[in-house]
Amino acid sequence: MYRLQERGEVMYGHYREYVAIYEEMVAVQRARGWRESSLSAPTFGKGNEVVIITEYPDLAAFQRESDAVASDAEFMKLLRSTAEHLVQGSVHSELLEPAPHVV
Repeated sequence: MYRLQERGEVMYGHYREYVAIYEEMVAVQRARGWRESSLSAPTFGKGNEVVIITEYPDLAAFQRESDAVASDAEFMKLLRSTAEHLVQGSVHSELLEPAPHVV
């Protein structure tokens, strides 16, 4: 299982608008048959931070879907529109893989 975690800080006063765009993005994911993301926030930590988590069964599935997302005009328009609600430079993406077993 591979887990994509995308963290960003939403500007104060923009949270509702950001979540509305996120929900539209998930609707597109659902309509395209892509993996659906979930939206989380830290219980403790940086204020107004959001974490989008998407899980993939393997690295090939992650790559296929990433290519599909990048070429989908509707999804990319929504993704770009989140920028006006995020603190510039705050977004960080991380792809996690299962920890290796040492023998």
